Amino acid sequence: MLVQDLLHKFFDAALEFIAVGIYVSSIYTAGLLLPGVISAFVLLGPTSAVPWVAGALFAILTFTPLPLCTGRFSERFIQFSCRRAAAYFPLSVVCEDAGAFLSDHGYVFGFCPHSALPVALPAAFATNSQLLPKALRGRTHGLASSVCFQVPIVRQLYWWLGVRPATRSVMQQLLAQRRVAVLVPGGVKEVLKMEHGIEVAYLSTRKGFVRIAVQCGAPIVPVWAFGQTRAYSWVRPGPPLVPSWLVARISRMFGAVPIYMFGAYGTSMPHRERIMVVIGRPIPVQQMDDPPEEVVSELLRKFMDDLQVLYDKHKDQYGRGEELRIF
Repeated sequence: MLVQDLLHKFFDAALEFIAVGIYVSSIYTAGLLLPGVISAFVLLGPTSAVPWVAGALFAILTFTPLPLCTGRFSERFIQFSCRRAAAYFPLSVVCEDAGAFLSDHGYVFGFCPHSALPVALPAAFATNSQLLPKALRGRTHGLASSVCFQVPIVRQLYWWLGVRPATRSVMQQLLAQRRVAVLVPGGVKEVLKMEHGIEVAYLSTRKGFVRIAVQCGAPIVPVWAFGQTRAYSWVRPGPPLVPSWLVARISRMFGAVPIYMFGAYGTSMPHRERIMVVIGRPIPVQQMDDPPEEVVSELLRKFMDDLQVLYDKHKDQYGRGEELRIF
């Protein structure tokens, strides 16, 4: 009986790693692929079959059109992964006013915070997520930096989840199709502003997503993921060892902050922290092809105010009462 229990726990842990930890593991694995291929050529020589096979695999994973990588297997894997991920933390979604969302309208969701990794976004807002209100199911797409879709393995996983490149044209196309674009407005800048022990949102200059929402006539929705900042521990280079300007320049160059993050027992598995994603009420938007700057600024201010209210309303129930600092 003891052996059976141990096998069951081992099997369950393996499933959890496949479902949850693979997303972070894929980032580190992808970063080692190209150096590994080059090292294989140097160490084994061009006459060996190993570096050529590794190079071919790298090329296939990097350049194969993503729609060709999608099929029944990938859909089943993502369904399984999202279910396990939601159970692992556990992760839940609370919608303040589910009746305010219409199935024939596009929406722009401003997901906060970015934290070390917005791990709640793919689990809660995958296209086939069952955690969402019925009016939103089957049409949500997270948006991620375009650099993610140039990285083998990562690009496949993100595409299967329904994540798309965070570009103006992609966002406009999704909204024209009356879909839901879920983006993290703070992005790289927010990661540079993160501090231990407080919640951070970088929004004051993020007018681009608001302008696109107005041009498409899509309501803007504040979203906060309580507990996400505790899912991963992180270490970010900085003073006195590394100048802040150098870290910022590297981040702009690569579209990602050079941050080291780790989870349970120093692995890629997130810490088992409860995550509660709270969806606020839509902010109405009047469609304008060329919105004046004051209209965009006012809507951004409204979004920031509503986000603060949303956070303050739920922080005692779902968070740990940390201060929210909006830059």
